[in-house]
Amino acid sequence: MSLFSAELATAIAQFHWLRPWWLTALLPGIALALLLARRSGNNSNWQGVIAAELLPYLIEQDGGTQRQRLHWWLLVPWLCACLALAGPSWNKIPLPIHKQQTPLVILLDLSPSMWAEDLKPNRLTRARLKLIDLLHTRQEGTTALVAYAGDAHIVTPLTDDTATIISLLPALNPTIMPIAGNQPLQALEKGIELIGKSGFQNGHVLLVSDGLPSADLPEMNAQLESYPGISTSVLALGTKDGAPIPSMSSAGKGGFVKDSRGNIVIAQLSETPLRKLAQNNGGIYRKISLDDSDIEALSQIFDSADSEQSQQLERTFDTWHDSGFWLVLPLLPFLLLAFRRNVLALLILAPLAFAPDKSHAMEWQDLWLRSDQQGQKALAAGDVEAAEALFKNPSWKGSAAYQKGDFSAAEEHFKNSEASADSLYNLANAQAKAGQLETALENYQAALELEDKHEDASFNKELVEKALKQEQEQKEQQDPSQDDKNSEEGDKSDADKEDGEPSSDSEQDGQEGEAGEQEADDSDYNPEDSPENKEQNPESDTEKSAEQNKEDAEAKDPGNAENKEKTDDTESQNTAEAQASAADEMPDEQRQALEQWLRRVPDDPSGLMRRKFEYEAWRHQQETGRGRSSQSPPQQQETERW
Repeated sequence: MSLFSAELATAIAQFHWLRPWWLTALLPGIALALLLARRSGNNSNWQGVIAAELLPYLIEQDGGTQRQRLHWWLLVPWLCACLALAGPSWNKIPLPIHKQQTPLVILLDLSPSMWAEDLKPNRLTRARLKLIDLLHTRQEGTTALVAYAGDAHIVTPLTDDTATIISLLPALNPTIMPIAGNQPLQALEKGIELIGKSGFQNGHVLLVSDGLPSADLPEMNAQLESYPGISTSVLALGTKDGAPIPSMSSAGKGGFVKDSRGNIVIAQLSETPLRKLAQNNGGIYRKISLDDSDIEALSQIFDSADSEQSQQLERTFDTWHDSGFWLVLPLLPFLLLAFRRNVLALLILAPLAFAPDKSHAMEWQDLWLRSDQQGQKALAAGDVEAAEALFKNPSWKGSAAYQKGDFSAAEEHFKNSEASADSLYNLANAQAKAGQLETALENYQAALELEDKHEDASFNKELVEKALKQEQEQKEQQDPSQDDKNSEEGDKSDADKEDGEPSSDSEQDGQEGEAGEQEADDSDYNPEDSPENKEQNPESDTEKSAEQNKEDAEAKDPGNAENKEKTDDTESQNTAEAQASAADEMPDEQRQALEQWLRRVPDDPSGLMRRKFEYEAWRHQQETGRGRSSQSPPQQQETERW
């Protein structure tokens, strides 16, 4: 008895409602029952017609009493339903935690044939979009990404963070691969190695490609036979007619890839080996489609297998037990009576009368998401214009405008944000992209004053200082050329005499200035591609451009190199003075040239990935003692597909 009392006391102490807001639904039911009881107590509308003395003898009282009792009985199922929906609970139960274990390794073909444009805009872009859709549907399990061309490289190991894989997809293209070609066998070995090292016996491999060499098919089948738990599916890209491959090299830019005989290579879809690979290894073969049928078919295969490979973890999760289902039992007799009188059908159809004629998606989103959250979703989907319009936070609006390329608007938004080292850093990035280098330099310095260990601001500050220094050097090189032209016209002869330089050298200096200006157009200054991005390029292209200008000038005139050696000390002294006395306002022509130069700088988010792959390829060649050159194209299409 004491044990029962203790359990009862514990249950009373722990009793609570899981969904207490459903208790408010009791009020309309009670109010409706009181209203109906009051109307029944008035003996209908005959009181206004029949005298009160005759009313008891002319109207039956039993019917009114029965109706009044019926109203109160109708309140009972309403109370039971509301209490059940409120979720009474007084004890916890342990629930086991299950986690999907089957991994998925995606093998992405980055051979040059992926540039073919038989699928618009090209095969590679369509493959990226399909992979993004597939990763969005993958809610559980781990996923890895392997990129391959002439060799294979792991982009991401097995992880449940699909957002990271999605963020890396735009940086993947054939130009980052150190060796051109098509070696899916190496990619398959990498995928099987990832699955094995993670301790899994079963897994999936998804090959995203436009073909594979026929000679590799038997070896791939033999390798997969050793791992019966690993299935291989294929998402094929391309058409049977194929298309030429645009040349991405600087020498062949604007043309197409050609073979050793000078014929244009037509990249066709090799459907037969891809289909056999999927059929022989427990997977499915799907060609890329305009709708989501291919993604749905692949997801169904992965999810069905994952449900069979789920693993129960050692830990459990205690959750409150909902005991509201016991209150459903008293409702059953009332439901039977309501079904007999067709009241149940009326209750089901009644809410349809209050359905709105039109639905407004934005108003519905406003109920659940703040404008900043809606803007974040739009930004993640790539709709930067909608994101900028939805954001209320000035910093986020500035980030959206920056990604859109509207650096003036980004500057205004960052100015309105709260003062911090990051906001000043983002403001300086926008100003540098807009060509306001002096102002950007001041804001970089202000960011460093607030946070002296801000490495990104320090790095970009050095880039801007080098760019300003190069502009000053170009200006000094252009001044003698301009003075020489004015001396020929006779406008500034006195100024030419004060320069103290021979006229023969002036012409050469003018050529140097033109060469320096031409080289400056090809130089690179690229601050952060995005205010959110914190990765830096370890090399300064502007410094390389300045050194290249000197080498070109010395190559044109060997005698001029000797003169430069004599004047090195003078130039070093003038450099410090030029930095200190740089004009606050640049000439309009130079400002326009600088803005045009900055806008021509292409963003290259794949630089880090390219260097990583190059290092891995170099290390592999050092370990094996052999390697293949990435400069010479393969000669046999059967063994090396473009």
